[in-house]
Amino acid sequence: MQSKGEIRKIVKERLARLGLREIEYREKSIAERLFSLPVYREAKTLFIYLSTPREAPTRTIISRALAEGKRVLLPRIEGEEMALVPYREGEALRKGPFGISEPTGEGVSETPDLAVVPLVAFDRARRRLGRGKGYYDRFLSGFRGTSVALALSEQECAEVPVESFDRSPDCIVTEKEILE
Repeated sequence: MQSKGEIRKIVKERLARLGLREIEYREKSIAERLFSLPVYREAKTLFIYLSTPREAPTRTIISRALAEGKRVLLPRIEGEEMALVPYREGEALRKGPFGISEPTGEGVSETPDLAVVPLVAFDRARRRLGRGKGYYDRFLSGFRGTSVALALSEQECAEVPVESFDRSPDCIVTEKEILE
């Protein structure tokens, strides 16, 4: 089995070969699959990441969730944890410690109905490989709602190695399918 580092490198190379326009094009399919899930339709509060250019895009999802009156919470890194910060369209964002845009408001202590999380790689058993810092694994370990990871099909691997602290999402949504 390949190491987590090897898998991250392989997937990064695959995604680098995908044009940014192709990734943007796939956003609609990914979003529509997420919108089709009962857990999305029933959610009143959504925790979701702000995507980077080589991740499954989230801007359409965030905009639609806000338009539907859902409460949207975005992550902000605070030490070893993530704060969940309410977000409204057009609010100021700043670059966080890893160069990812983050909200500037106050964090809240509420449990969202649905958490939409990123990943670097996944396998058919819904095992998720993140960037390696453990922020989402720590969040998911105490989360009692439903979690969905978004991915591009190029992020699928034969097998993702897991350790005791790794957490898998309840389902994974790609532009091609929903793995439950």
